[in-house]
Amino acid sequence: MSLTAVHRRLPEVALLLVTLLAASGWLFSKAALHYLPPLLFMAIRFGLSALVLAGLVWRRQYWQPGVWRPAMRGGLLLGLAMMCWVYGLSLSQHVGVAAFISSLGIVLAPFAARVLLGTGLSQRAWLGMAVAMAGMACLSWRPGGVLAAAESWLLLAAAGQAAYLAVNSRDMAAMPVMQATAWQLLVASAACLAASALLESWRGLAWQACWFPLFGSVLLATCLRFVLQGWGQGRLGVAQASFILLLEPVWTALLAAWWYGSGFSLQQGSGAALVLLALLLTRRN
Repeated sequence: MSLTAVHRRLPEVALLLVTLLAASGWLFSKAALHYLPPLLFMAIRFGLSALVLAGLVWRRQYWQPGVWRPAMRGGLLLGLAMMCWVYGLSLSQHVGVAAFISSLGIVLAPFAARVLLGTGLSQRAWLGMAVAMAGMACLSWRPGGVLAAAESWLLLAAAGQAAYLAVNSRDMAAMPVMQATAWQLLVASAACLAASALLESWRGLAWQACWFPLFGSVLLATCLRFVLQGWGQGRLGVAQASFILLLEPVWTALLAAWWYGSGFSLQQGSGAALVLLALLLTRRN
């Protein structure tokens, strides 16, 4: 493979690594939620991550004006999506299934880009999304067609994530990645902190027990993940980036099965297989 071909594949490799980092974030977050309220955890996670990235950017002295406005838009969308996500995760009894349900946001991202940005969709992308949605139906279907509270929150998170991915793919192409990511995480942290102050109690928190999962969430699943995701998304189309990111629930399910010993039923396994089929359909040359 030539050097030019390798360079063209780097954004895809970056997003593949993003899916692994995001999968680890599910386990770190689930562990931290044993000790911290959901919204406060997200506020701390995003706030510390923003400070780490801001420090790196400040030392390199390339802060640029005009980034904060689009970054604030992305940060608000990210904050709303992650508030729903972390609350759904705190209620969920099956991390692997929760990961596949929330990844519906990745499937819906090209639709969000169509609505918000007027981006076109190929026939292959439409077919892939139809198959992926069938897979999501298998994963979330219950007798009587009733969704549990955790699944409802995760589906709300998916809608917010779809809007964030669509807007972020456009904005990141014209902004310095680390600076914009720092702004986005700071805005998301402020939104989560405000919601936590209104809705949660901060008394009797086990701070000493939560440092390991908290810092794993900050350094790996947030700082490194969002920098790579912003860089990769800015160099790929929305549909292409979205379907690479569909691998996140696959890694999450495998890690959860290894860590918690949680498997899939036949129906849930069928849903996961359909999601993988959707990925293959959209990436077939």
